[in-house]
Amino acid sequence: MVKLILWFLGLAIIALSVTIILQPQMARRISERLNETGYAVSAWARVIIGLILLLIADTRAWNILFNALGVLMVLAGAYMLHIGFERSKALAMRIAQGNENFLRVSGAVGVLLGLLLISAS
Repeated sequence: MVKLILWFLGLAIIALSVTIILQPQMARRISERLNETGYAVSAWARVIIGLILLLIADTRAWNILFNALGVLMVLAGAYMLHIGFERSKALAMRIAQGNENFLRVSGAVGVLLGLLLISAS
């Protein structure tokens, strides 16, 4: 079951990251369509996924990767919940409307993290 969750998470990260690499304007569209319900769901999903990664960190070969990703996911979700919907949407729009090369590099980092998750499972 854990392996299935890690594969699903890794494939989802890779799919979204490849989409952002190929079409950086997709990040703008996703940021513009963000509503309060999707915001709350994504923030809590980050916290829960981070906690799951922290829980399974000791059972996997790459425990440092899982600990680091778990802590980052929990912090990202908690920060999103802390700053609220309007400030978070403004931050996402500012990042998405920035340099396209930055978005592509971020997408490449996402592909790398997705591949690491899949290979570590």
